[in-house]
Amino acid sequence: MAGPAKPASADATTTRDPSGLLENKLEQLNSLLWCFYGAGDGWFQEAGEAHRENLLWIASDLAREAVALYQEVSPAG
Repeated sequence: MAGPAKPASADATTTRDPSGLLENKLEQLNSLLWCFYGAGDGWFQEAGEAHRENLLWIASDLAREAVALYQEVSPAG
């Protein structure tokens, strides 16, 4: 996940490359969570309860999707 924030591959979403999709989901989640905490300018608290709940819902969906993709790409153990 080091390097610039960009899709793992241009066609990761069209070819159903689980590894590329996983990398994309994790980058999206990282950026979203940076906005909540990393920016530190308080906009998240000022957004209002409904927007905060929706943003956390997005983060939860991304995390759930990343777990599912991880289970696809990780060796059965």
